[in-house]
Amino acid sequence: MKTRLFLVAVVGLMTLGTHAALAQRPLGDSRVIATVPAPGFPEGIAIRGNRAYVSGPATFGIFTPSAVWAYDVRTGALVDTFPITLQDPSPAVMKAISADNFGPDGNLYTTEPFMGVVLRLHLEPGNTQDVYAGPFPAPGGPGSSLLNDVVFDGAGNLYVTDSFQATIFRVPPGGGAPVVWFTDPRLAGDPGLPFGVNGIRIDKNDKQLYVSVTAETGTLDGVIYRLPLVASPTAADLEEFHRYPFPDPAPGAVPGPDGIAFGKSGKLYVALAGTSQISVLRPDGSEETRYSGPAANPGGSPDPMPWANPANIAFRNQEGTLLVTNHASLIFPPDPSLFSVFDVFVDDKGQPVP
Repeated sequence: MKTRLFLVAVVGLMTLGTHAALAQRPLGDSRVIATVPAPGFPEGIAIRGNRAYVSGPATFGIFTPSAVWAYDVRTGALVDTFPITLQDPSPAVMKAISADNFGPDGNLYTTEPFMGVVLRLHLEPGNTQDVYAGPFPAPGGPGSSLLNDVVFDGAGNLYVTDSFQATIFRVPPGGGAPVVWFTDPRLAGDPGLPFGVNGIRIDKNDKQLYVSVTAETGTLDGVIYRLPLVASPTAADLEEFHRYPFPDPAPGAVPGPDGIAFGKSGKLYVALAGTSQISVLRPDGSEETRYSGPAANPGGSPDPMPWANPANIAFRNQEGTLLVTNHASLIFPPDPSLFSVFDVFVDDKGQPVP
C-alpha cells in the first residue's frame, strides 16, 4: 500500500511539474521554430511525432518543383526534404502544393491546384507518391479552380475545398472520382480578392464540418461556416458560425481567415492571413481572443520575427502550442527572411482527427 501511495504521489508531482513548466510561458508567447528554404511561401503543416511536415510553395508564379520539408520540432533542424515528383517538369507550367493533412492510413495528403488533383505522399521510407483523386471538375476552364485544403471524416471520405469555385468536393474512401458535396454563392470569394472557401476541419463528434471563407464576395468579410456532415447538405443547412467584418479594427483591415484547427478544449483556432493574427473562437462561435506576435527569434534575423500572413496551423501537444506557417504572401517585394514556422503558446492540445 505504501508503495502504491508513493507512486501516486510521484505521478501527481510530475503532473504538477508539467503544468507549471507550461504555465511559465504566457498565453500568446511566440517563438520561431524553423526557417523555410527557397522558394519559400510555406502553406500546409502537419505534425507526426517529433516532426513537422511543411508543404510549399503555395503561390502563383513558381515554376520549380514543390516539396515537403520535415523539421525536428525540438531543435528546428531541417531533417529531410521530399520533392514532389508528379508535377509537370516543364519550366512553363506553374507548380504548387497547398494545405496538407495526414490520412487514417498514415500518408500525407495535399492538393496540387495547378494539376487539379489531390496527391497521396508516402514520405517515409522512400517518398512514393500517387494521385489519390482527380483531376477535379473545372467547368470554367483553366484558372477557374483552386483546390486548397483537405480533411477526412470518420468513414474515410475526403473533403476538399475549391477556393475559386465556392465548392466543397467529396472523394470516396480509397480515392477515385471527386463529386460536388456542397456548393453555394456564400462560399465565393470577392472579385477583388477571389479566395472563397479555404480551410476545412470536422468537429470531434464527426457531425459538423467547418470551413473558412477568406473574403466574402461583396463585403470582403471573413466568415466561418458549418454544415452537418450528411450525405447531401442543402443551402438551408449552411450556418454562419462567426463573422470577421471588413474593415477590421486591427492593422491590415481585411481579416482573411485561412487555415483552421480544433483544440481539445473545443475552441476553434483560425489563422487570419490578412491581419496576421490567430483568432480563438469559443464553441458558441464568439471570439475569445486574438494573438498577434511577433515571434522571438534569438540568433536569427529578423529578431523578433513579424507574423506575416499566417496560413495554416497544427498543434504540438507536448508543449501546448500551435505551430504556424509564416506564409508572407502579401509582402511586396517578397522577403525570404520571413518564410518560417513559429509557435504560439495557447495551453491547449489538438483535437484528434478522425
